[in-house]
Amino acid sequence: MSLVPWNPFREMDNFSKDISSLIDFSPFRFFGGMNSPRVDVFQTDTDVVVKAEIPGITKEDLNVYVDENSIRLSGQSKRDNEYKDENIYRTERYYGSFSRTIPLPVEIKSEQAKAEYKDGILSITVPKVEQAKAKGKKIDIQ
Repeated sequence: MSLVPWNPFREMDNFSKDISSLIDFSPFRFFGGMNSPRVDVFQTDTDVVVKAEIPGITKEDLNVYVDENSIRLSGQSKRDNEYKDENIYRTERYYGSFSRTIPLPVEIKSEQAKAEYKDGILSITVPKVEQAKAKGKKIDIQ
């Protein structure tokens, strides 16, 4: 049996996931749907990549704000005017505003960010800031 050191941040993350799954499967989903788009965040050797599921929205209705350590997504999903409220039998799609701020694992060059929206997936690629190399020199001990 191997022992794993206790990490309070892992416990908070697990608690957050438990609460999220409770809300997602609740019949009263106040915070579900488009209020918080689902994202994948990963990094390559040179870039940080964020992919967000935001279906059914035009790119004109999306806003992306990037700073050195986070990305904020916001926008609005609008209801089609195909039918009147009195003729609705069931409606489960989310309509309205949404916003989400995604903290990034490393510092980025925000001015070089690129975004693409295709098939309901928003992809944002941003180059990482090169880590400063340690400056100094070795000295002899006397």
